[in-house]
Amino acid sequence: MSFVGHIRDLAAARRELETRRLLVVGGAPDADRSAFLDAVAREVADEAGLPVYRFRVADAGERSGEAGRTPGEAADAVVEACRGVFVVHPCVVVVDGVPAGAADAVPTGTADGSLLAGLISAFAESESFLLVGSTDAREGASALPSDGCADGWALLTRAAVHCDRGDPRAAGPLLRRAVEAHQVAGDRRGEAWAVFLYGRMCRLRGRAEDARRLLHIARERFRAVGERPGEAWAGGELARLATRSGAPDPDAFAEARRLHERAGDRRGAAWAHLWWTVARADEPGFPWREEFTNVQGRFHEVSDRLGTAWTLHHHALTLARTDGTDGVDGAAGTGGTGGTGERRREADRLFEGALALFEEADCPHGRAWTMLEYALRSPAHRFLNGEWAAEIRHVFHGIGDEAGEAWVDLAEAGPSPDGEPPYELACRYPTALLDTLGWTEAGEPLIPRAARDTQPEPRPGFPRPGDRDRPDGSRAHVRLTLLDDVPVPDVPARIALQVVPGPGHPWSTAPLPPLTARATSLGHAEIDPAHGVPADGAEFRFTPHRPGSHRLRFTVEDPATGTVLQQVEAEIDVVPSDPGPHRPTAPAPGPSARRA
Repeated sequence: MSFVGHIRDLAAARRELETRRLLVVGGAPDADRSAFLDAVAREVADEAGLPVYRFRVADAGERSGEAGRTPGEAADAVVEACRGVFVVHPCVVVVDGVPAGAADAVPTGTADGSLLAGLISAFAESESFLLVGSTDAREGASALPSDGCADGWALLTRAAVHCDRGDPRAAGPLLRRAVEAHQVAGDRRGEAWAVFLYGRMCRLRGRAEDARRLLHIARERFRAVGERPGEAWAGGELARLATRSGAPDPDAFAEARRLHERAGDRRGAAWAHLWWTVARADEPGFPWREEFTNVQGRFHEVSDRLGTAWTLHHHALTLARTDGTDGVDGAAGTGGTGGTGERRREADRLFEGALALFEEADCPHGRAWTMLEYALRSPAHRFLNGEWAAEIRHVFHGIGDEAGEAWVDLAEAGPSPDGEPPYELACRYPTALLDTLGWTEAGEPLIPRAARDTQPEPRPGFPRPGDRDRPDGSRAHVRLTLLDDVPVPDVPARIALQVVPGPGHPWSTAPLPPLTARATSLGHAEIDPAHGVPADGAEFRFTPHRPGSHRLRFTVEDPATGTVLQQVEAEIDVVPSDPGPHRPTAPAPGPSARRA
């Protein structure tokens, strides 16, 4: 997507339009801008033999006959009018008179966002050309700015896109800058979306507690500003958190779907419908064929390729894992092989369709998982490519998904003799989820559906394979406890550090020696004091200076010998402070509890 600030060379604009199929023009007088848009449209349309359709935002309310029509309602009217024209057949569409504020991008999934975001959504799967004229855009502005531009909504859009692609690592820096931009602008709605996306990013990275806390905060902030679509999205993400335990909550997805529908958010309702269907797909007697077909139709209506791709993925997965006992294939139910073969061919077609859409949507996360499941369910496809595992690992590696690579390793190695999951999976996923891992008679893994919802990192302190020969009770652990909920910028939060010896450790029956715990902030924050004594109840005050994820390092040493006994790092998510007139005050530190 590109943006031309002022009227530039017609040929250059035409080349840009032909390359991207989208051109946004602003920063010029109305007459000049309109003439320029018309010239580009005529030149492209004449050469391609396409019709031209023109819309003006200012005319939308007049045509509706509603004198009191709001700008948002007028924008919706333009999007719906365009949707009926250029999604059906190729053409050149010119939408002029878009206010600069309405041309700002919004987070993926919002229903009442900007006009430009709505147009892009409707335009996503068409073969048409789109030209947008912005009435008062600044010279050289951009709908999707570079990292140097502090446009909060555009930064949130880019962070959401990274999460959609399955690359949450790149979302963190964008979200930090987005929070700052919304705070400067006093935009409470923008801050609520930033907190929501922080929670979503934490869910993707497998940090369940952080995600749960942030999503609850985001939902309350959405309620405070009357952002009903946001409230529904937060509820859906909280429901997805439950899937990590291997026990999804279909009722929570159904409630999120109802909230989306009440808010008029068709895209959000489609996603909630998908996750509700996925949560119930493995239930005996559930009409999964009908529901997946209905969901696919919903996504087609809102031109959401990514949603369609995940629908095809899970539809194919369900089809490949069923054995014909659902009554769909009569031959399979009577011991025949014809139905099974037809099921496999249909699943292959769905996997191939999902792969194509994931590639078009630039979603390597979905592409890698579809490649893996396709290879596992279609032996002929796998054996045609001797490097199938290496290729899938390469895609997972490209987005830093080590958990995905571990699933590929498991698929290659097969079930372990002792039935225990490999270390690389055990250290990342809850035991309850790994307990749902199954195996086919051919030795292929039936990977839990929820495994593809996250990219969890190894849990701190999880014992390495070599540690298993050493009884856990003979070790001492460092325990960190955040004593104050919801850290916010520039307000101290208390952190307690304890050294907890196991029952077989010598310190379990004797007082702790005078160890030293040294604290270091690895980001934009202060931590005081620099040293503490765990035996005296070490307590530190952590004062962050900006929202986002902050890393802290604690080093426990024996001062008598100068030996480093253990070093641990912790990440603490700091949410934007409430924009109201009263900032939280630092709680008074309680008395230190000396260890007996």
